[in-house]
Amino acid sequence: MQVDEPVSPRDRFGRELRRWRRLAGLTQVQLAARLGYDHTYISKVESGDRIPPIDFARRADDVLNAGGGLIAIATTVLANQGAADDTAFAYGPIVTPLPGAAWSRRAPSLPNGFRRGGLPTLGVTCPLHGDDRCLAESPDDSVADLFGFGGGATVGVEAVHGFITLLRGFIDADIRRTAADIVVPVEQTVRAIVGLIPRARGRVAGGLMQVAARYADLAGWLRVERGQYGIGMMWLQRAVEWGQSSGNAATVCEALGRMSTVARLEGDGLTALSYAEAVAAVYPARRWACVLSGLLAARSHAHLGDQREFDSHALEAQRLAERLGEQDFIEAPWLFGAEGEAFVASHLSGGLRDLADATGDDATASRATKSAEASLANIPERMYPSRLLLTLRVADTYACRGDTEAAVAVARPVMTAAASAKTVLIRAELNRLRARLGPEVRG
Repeated sequence: MQVDEPVSPRDRFGRELRRWRRLAGLTQVQLAARLGYDHTYISKVESGDRIPPIDFARRADDVLNAGGGLIAIATTVLANQGAADDTAFAYGPIVTPLPGAAWSRRAPSLPNGFRRGGLPTLGVTCPLHGDDRCLAESPDDSVADLFGFGGGATVGVEAVHGFITLLRGFIDADIRRTAADIVVPVEQTVRAIVGLIPRARGRVAGGLMQVAARYADLAGWLRVERGQYGIGMMWLQRAVEWGQSSGNAATVCEALGRMSTVARLEGDGLTALSYAEAVAAVYPARRWACVLSGLLAARSHAHLGDQREFDSHALEAQRLAERLGEQDFIEAPWLFGAEGEAFVASHLSGGLRDLADATGDDATASRATKSAEASLANIPERMYPSRLLLTLRVADTYACRGDTEAAVAVARPVMTAAASAKTVLIRAELNRLRARLGPEVRG
């Protein structure tokens, strides 16, 4: 009599994933495309060679309509992680050189105005707690404990909590501009995290990889804001790779969205459109990702001078933005309330202004002015750089309509601040306005 060998939870997840995939009539390549992974990753999960991150299980459950079955098995797998070496995440040393600031064994100082607080907030969730409330805090003001793990010690959950709450502080400082320049400490921190991953096990290793992806995304955008597109794109590509390997689809979407913006800033509308479309393809189960994708696609079409496609994508993005839910709020709070209205209007005003330039249509320019003014009216006071950028855009839309007097009146109060701003987006708006107005506006 043959006795069947017991099936481990991770093998059972792989078998169930294969079964649901086949019931859905999908190949591994097709499922991978819908989940935002390489097909080889799907193959490894189905064969039991890779542990499924809980976010991967949630998305696969949604796409395959598994009714929670895949999530339940994945939860069992994660609960049993760390009991043996063979259940550890397969994250080894990262040998490809990292871009940006050089490694330093000294812990970077916290940014001025660092604000503590629980998660999720500012779109940051704890990899270990997910959407549940996490009250963990970084160890102390110097965060030296995070960078002082000794030789061969196994890295624990305190590292994930420390680095993710530190990230929350960096993001808050960037939004509020309470620190002059945080790119170096951010890059030093992500290097420290990467150095710890090979010594972590199970869900801690996966959590650190998720955190590393978020840091890479922030580092990339900070470099882009400096006008350093090459280094910025290198970091953003790391964010995509690490996000995909750890099941962090939200970070992958944000990084791809930023890559779309960089391509547009460099004058490549077709590449910008490709990145925009990839955002929705990576995370189709999240409405916020589809909104972001639609807005970026609209901007790309406007850059290409295609008003019909701009209007189509803009209208669909606005429609979806009105139907965002609780999960969308956790991952993309910047799409809600007055800030969300400002975000949408900002993209639309930029696209309309580009179309007005391309077509010379006064009606389109008037729409751009209304949209830019609506965006500016909704931007919170704490987001001063965004207010500065949108003030310049309002002025530029007036100038686009030929109303030089109104353009000068709007722009003049902020010209000194705009001229000293170091972010590339503000400089681009300022240069555009100056080129249109000539000597009428100085700063």
